[in-house]
Amino acid sequence: MPPELPAPTRRAAWRVAVQDSLRGAPAWLYALLTLTLLSATLSTVVMQDVARHQRTLLTLADTRTAAFALSATEWQARARGQLDGALAAEARACLEDLRRFTARLEQLSREDLLLARVHPHPSGGDALAAQVDAYAGTVQTLLALIARGQPGAARLDDTPVDPAFAALRERIAEVRTVEEHTVETGQRLTLLLTALTALGALVTATLLAARLNRSLHQARAWHAEARRQREREERDPLTGLWNRRSLQRQFTLAQAAGPLCVAVLDLNRLKAINDLGGHGAGDAHLTRVARALQAALPEGGVAARLGGDEFALLLPRLTGDQTTQLLEDVAAQLNAPGETLPPFAVGVAPVTDVTSLERVLALADAAMYEDKERQRAQAGRDTRLGTSVEEFTSRLEQLETPQEVLKEGLGMARDMLGFHGSSYLERQGDAFVLTHLDGEVPAPMRGALGQPFTGQRGLTAEVIEHSATRWSNDYPAEPLVLTPWLEAGLKSILLVPVRYGGRLMGVISLLHFGTWRVVTPQARRLTEALASRLGHTFEQQVALEHLRHAVQGGLLALGAALEERDLETAGHTARVVTLSERLGSRLGLGVTALHALQQGASLHDIGKLAIPDAILLKPGPLDAQEWEVMQHHAARGHDIAHRLQGLLPATLDVIRHHHEHWDGSGYPDRLRGEAIPLSARIFAVCDVYDALTHPRPYKEAWPHERAVAEIRARRGTQFDPRVVDTFLTLIEAPRATQAGTAPQVTGVPDQSLSGS
Repeated sequence: MPPELPAPTRRAAWRVAVQDSLRGAPAWLYALLTLTLLSATLSTVVMQDVARHQRTLLTLADTRTAAFALSATEWQARARGQLDGALAAEARACLEDLRRFTARLEQLSREDLLLARVHPHPSGGDALAAQVDAYAGTVQTLLALIARGQPGAARLDDTPVDPAFAALRERIAEVRTVEEHTVETGQRLTLLLTALTALGALVTATLLAARLNRSLHQARAWHAEARRQREREERDPLTGLWNRRSLQRQFTLAQAAGPLCVAVLDLNRLKAINDLGGHGAGDAHLTRVARALQAALPEGGVAARLGGDEFALLLPRLTGDQTTQLLEDVAAQLNAPGETLPPFAVGVAPVTDVTSLERVLALADAAMYEDKERQRAQAGRDTRLGTSVEEFTSRLEQLETPQEVLKEGLGMARDMLGFHGSSYLERQGDAFVLTHLDGEVPAPMRGALGQPFTGQRGLTAEVIEHSATRWSNDYPAEPLVLTPWLEAGLKSILLVPVRYGGRLMGVISLLHFGTWRVVTPQARRLTEALASRLGHTFEQQVALEHLRHAVQGGLLALGAALEERDLETAGHTARVVTLSERLGSRLGLGVTALHALQQGASLHDIGKLAIPDAILLKPGPLDAQEWEVMQHHAARGHDIAHRLQGLLPATLDVIRHHHEHWDGSGYPDRLRGEAIPLSARIFAVCDVYDALTHPRPYKEAWPHERAVAEIRARRGTQFDPRVVDTFLTLIEAPRATQAGTAPQVTGVPDQSLSGS
């Protein structure tokens, strides 16, 4: 490979290829090329010599013709015995032709250098010329004697053929035969040499073409590598954008094409991302930004990385407003949820005339810093302090239950720190069970959900044993690893203990698969804050549960006191509380809604404190006026309970609306259908069922089957159909394996359908 390659053009590549194919050719290729050239040269010489012999044949034919003409003139003169002017002129012309042809034969004989050696003439061309001259001299002498009137001196006799002419004719025929044979030999030799030349040329051309093709391929490869090397020198190795060195050349080209805008961008969160996830996370963020910028470029646009967290864009044919809109679209794509600052600050400088890149960058930088200052003022904080961590902490404080912390908080931490998956090991007795697994976890590992941790050694065992944070930036290199996690491609892991009640109660894990992830100190601190919040919510949940039990106990006691005054069957309140809770769970009520339903069931008849004993304790059916007074107990109960602190709004709904009917015929507000709170609809079914299946002072207990039939009959009129269907499924399931346990009693007043 040459040390310095010319510009990577097609002409340069061909020039280098030809030079290389000729300079580096082996000796035998040069020998073959030389032999081919020699064969071609010899073939050319032979062809030229054959052409000369063919001209000799033509000259011989002309000489023979001239000799015949002269012989005819001679015989005419001899026959007439005189030489007139016409014969004399014709004789002179014939003699002149013979002399000219003789001279040409002598010249051709001297030029014959090659084939004469292969087929030499018997007496040579000079001998033939001498014989022609002799014959011409003889005829000329004879004609001169005839012209002087001395035919006798010419020794004319009866010989039909002049002996000199006969000898000349024989000589010409002999030379012609030799020449013809020589031409045939030359033609065969020409064909042979031509074939050898063509074969040699073909072989040489094939070999040279192969070497030229190989050399051309190498030359193109060299030039491509040179181009790539130059591009590597002008490209940022991380993002693939142009670097600062190349920006000047790109700016010159873009400026020559017409007006353009130059934008300078400075990222806001790179330091915070590096602190949280290491430089690998920072590099990934830079690459993501570069791809977004590259994708948004208009035709002819240029994106460059100036260094660190700073980028520059050359945007031809765009105005300042168009450039601002383009960058706002890019920022919207890169903006992370919950961030108080845009992903970058930007400054734009239009270029309308010829200027320097340094000047334009300085103007754009100034605008960028102004934009950064405005962003900080609006956010009220400095991006360098890590706004995402502050936002995470603020949102974490708003999560009130362990379930919310595990589902939302752990997911936030996983996404912010750039891990693939997250998990939670929960203490259950003396074992730790994998109860939570989320994120991009390989499918085979999801089978571990719900399984207890059985490892005796390793990172997780150390966390459980020492109740301390453990991590690994290179999990496969750890001395003791879990084989399933190793096979799943786990590369980095962070494990943080969760403590509450003075003991270790769980382990949070952040998992990274396929590639290595740096576990930074800030990532550990953030995850430990998450674990602390999770432990705090567990403690709050336990304390709240104790408080709820205490409150519920007091409410149950109050309900029991109300039973004593109302002469209801003992245990009614406790039964409807339990049954309502079971039915509410079947219908998907949350923890808070179930707690409110329990409270409402305990206090559902608190309004009867305002009902006169004469009406409340009347042994028989109530008249219309008494029944109207009795119906006021729901509204009065709501008013009384409203003055009790600590009751949930849904609790008051149960107290006020548990006598509303699905068709709107209930009381006190005549609500209809879905307008009746769900907790009140649930309790209404349970209250009536318990009232029907247990004795009261004015009635006997109904059998279970009759009570169920009555509730089914009131489906869609008094009760919510969906609640009735779920209730029947709930109440019939445990009785499927038991045969009729309810007592068979009859005789119940109609007012029993109103519940208690």
